[in-house]
Amino acid sequence: MPVYITLWKYTRDGLMDIKNTASRFEAVKKIIASYGGKLLAIYGIIGEFDVMTIIEMPDKSALTSAILKICSSGRISAQTMSAIPIEEFLKITKEV
Repeated sequence: MPVYITLWKYTRDGLMDIKNTASRFEAVKKIIASYGGKLLAIYGIIGEFDVMTIIEMPDKSALTSAILKICSSGRISAQTMSAIPIEEFLKITKEV
């Protein structure tokens, strides 16, 4: 299943409601699962973004639906990147 890395940033509303972060993460897990995905890892990070997730999703359509549903709360924004296993990445680099 494809893997995606998402960088999340709290909005003003998200920061105002920061005490409910744990319950929001539970909701995020359920949303991801409802689209056939799995949350592999989640990290709080310091810098431009606040949270990083590593997610397996069946396809880009499922990913897009889940991300839009999560962001529709207005408490967080997202930037997502596709992750390629290193073996596949190295194979691609040899073919360039």
